[in-house]
Amino acid sequence: MKKLLIAAAVLALPPASALAADGTTAWKVNGAFGDSITYTITCTLTQTGDALAGPCTDPAGGANAQATGKADGTTVEFAYDTTYQGSPVHLDYKGDVQADGSLKGTIDAGGPEGTFTATKQ
Repeated sequence: MKKLLIAAAVLALPPASALAADGTTAWKVNGAFGDSITYTITCTLTQTGDALAGPCTDPAGGANAQATGKADGTTVEFAYDTTYQGSPVHLDYKGDVQADGSLKGTIDAGGPEGTFTATKQ
């Protein structure tokens, strides 16, 4: 019985933060606003304490933006300014660390909302 309770307690623990220690991690971020707008960028985020910062680049050599944000336990937030079809847009990512260490969440573009997933590179 005691072993069963210990096993249940371990399974109930939240996943460890993918950003738990200070350092730099490159993330492949797949974003989507419905089926019509999809994209992939690489964000190389450096964590110092709970603060995140670093460049997000388009692997095809397109947009290059400086992201800032924070990591708090299993919650991650970061944002940057970019352009879409010549118009400025601010993208605000909010997500959670998944059991496999990836990130999953939403993107707020100041009106339209999308979703994202991110995996360590």
